Amino acid sequence: MQKVLIGIILAAMILTIPSIYNRVQVEESNKTVETIVPYKYIMDWTIQDPELDEKRILSQLQESGIDTISLTPDTLRTLQEKGNVTILDVDTMNEFLIFNNMEPLMHPYDKEGVFIYSNQNSSFEDLTRNVFEDTREITVGEVDYTYVPGKTGDIFGTPFGYDQDVIDAVLGTGMEIVLRIGDSPNTEDTERLANELIELKQPGIEKVLFSGQQLPFYTEPGKLKEFSTRLAEAGYSIFSIEFTDMKGFQTAAYTMDMDVIRLHSQILSKDNVFDIADKFTRGAKERNIRAFFVNAPISEYEEAQAAFRGLNNEINAQLPASFERGPSKLFETFTIPLWQIAIGLIGSIAFLAWAAQTIFGNRKLTIAAIIGLSLVAIAYLVTEMTLILKFMALGLAVTTPVFAVLLKKNTESKYYLFASYFKAVGITLIGIWLIVVLLNGSPFILGLDMFRGVTLVYVLPITFMLLYALWGNLRHLLKSHVIYWQVILLVTITGVGMFYLGRTGNEGTPIPYELELRMFLEDLLYVRPRTKEFLIGLPIFVLALHVARTYKTASYFLLIPAVIGFLSMVNTFTHFHIPLSISLLRTGYSVVFGLLIGLVLVFLYKWIGKKLIEKLNRRWQA
Repeated sequence: MQKVLIGIILAAMILTIPSIYNRVQVEESNKTVETIVPYKYIMDWTIQDPELDEKRILSQLQESGIDTISLTPDTLRTLQEKGNVTILDVDTMNEFLIFNNMEPLMHPYDKEGVFIYSNQNSSFEDLTRNVFEDTREITVGEVDYTYVPGKTGDIFGTPFGYDQDVIDAVLGTGMEIVLRIGDSPNTEDTERLANELIELKQPGIEKVLFSGQQLPFYTEPGKLKEFSTRLAEAGYSIFSIEFTDMKGFQTAAYTMDMDVIRLHSQILSKDNVFDIADKFTRGAKERNIRAFFVNAPISEYEEAQAAFRGLNNEINAQLPASFERGPSKLFETFTIPLWQIAIGLIGSIAFLAWAAQTIFGNRKLTIAAIIGLSLVAIAYLVTEMTLILKFMALGLAVTTPVFAVLLKKNTESKYYLFASYFKAVGITLIGIWLIVVLLNGSPFILGLDMFRGVTLVYVLPITFMLLYALWGNLRHLLKSHVIYWQVILLVTITGVGMFYLGRTGNEGTPIPYELELRMFLEDLLYVRPRTKEFLIGLPIFVLALHVARTYKTASYFLLIPAVIGFLSMVNTFTHFHIPLSISLLRTGYSVVFGLLIGLVLVFLYKWIGKKLIEKLNRRWQA
């Protein structure tokens, strides 16, 4: 049976090469990264220093590597900041009237609202584009005001439209514009902005960046799909903001046939230029990020300009030569044919059955696994529910690390240690291959769809290995005398476990000099191998292989931390927004360095460990 299963697995891998190749080709064909700055900072700088010229700022930003300016719709608040209008609320107007011995406001002007005076040549109607329906004209001391009744906060926050003068100025420099739009409380305002967004589509205005926590028309799915369809038909693409779960985004993305660009945002200051450049560079290399959004809340323009120059120099210095700077592009949309997924499912069933046979050695259990998994595969082929594929991928991800460390070993073989090590790596790569085949396509590399169950991948293999090591040995361990190697082993496993738990997730605290080591490895190797792999799991696995020659029971306990290295390798590849070439390179480094460090552990075990135990035994007997 084992030979048949292996043959099926190898055939499945060969036949699914086109799926893997397709993904690599798509990822490697798009290496252009874009840098975006919000227009609001340009406005703030020109307001603070009237001698600054908007055209000069744009030109200098362009020289500093900025490709695009993002623009939000004007509101009364921004119009007032620009000096286009003067706004007084009812209380302020009443104070003005009292101070000038004039008649107080009478109905209907005494209700909550604002009085607006247009300072520029444009009229109030031109500036606000007839947004407010209920308005009245009033003259106070020979000055003509427009009165808008309503809550002051709502009136100030009402979006009008995009400043055409700003659009012309930015496009005139050769830079691009990214228009921003959010979900306004008033549906009519959202519809008006949506219509203007469509009308503004032209060369240089190619992308839309959403604001807020939800997309326009999120509460009305039919309108959201209609809006997304209009964006697609106009030729727009949209940005997906990393680490932001925006409600309704997936609906828009799928409606627009994955016309999505991954964006990462950071706040720039004069003191964090290197760190921001490092984050942007790693985002481009390792997470398919193709747009960087730079918030720059620096009050002094000269300081901001210096920060942008420094950021540009650092990015150019750190960004690999295979990348280029400029307006971002879309990844080519690709899907995996059903027949390829079917072959991947067949290979997965054979792999999991082989694992069950190896780990449990029960033929009936293996046959039951084949039947059950076959029913799952048939369910997918009938329904094409992605959730079923995710379930199968989770089974592979949880099983692969355990299968790798428990693969049958011939301790009497001459090259036993090296053969067993690379067999375990090979098993892991087979499991990874099948996972990548099952969960492949544009939604995954764009982060719109993802692998579910990362926590289970971290917990279940370790739990299984703990139970496996204790099974049948617990009573013997409780009755046996404690010897030094057991204490050392227990302390080692406990220490590794505590370190592992503290490092799992994004909140882990680095150890001293770790950040410096990371930077050194990235500069030297392009991408750094994962600490859990090359410093923990894989070296301990090598030590476990050596210990198994003489202390088989002890080696089972060493396999508990050793499995961390293999589950981390699997976990690397379940982050599908990481380019496949990067994951392969990172894993290759881990395999090589893990073996070398493991050999050092074996040397220390054979030399220092034995000498230490002998010394302690002599002292104890004395």
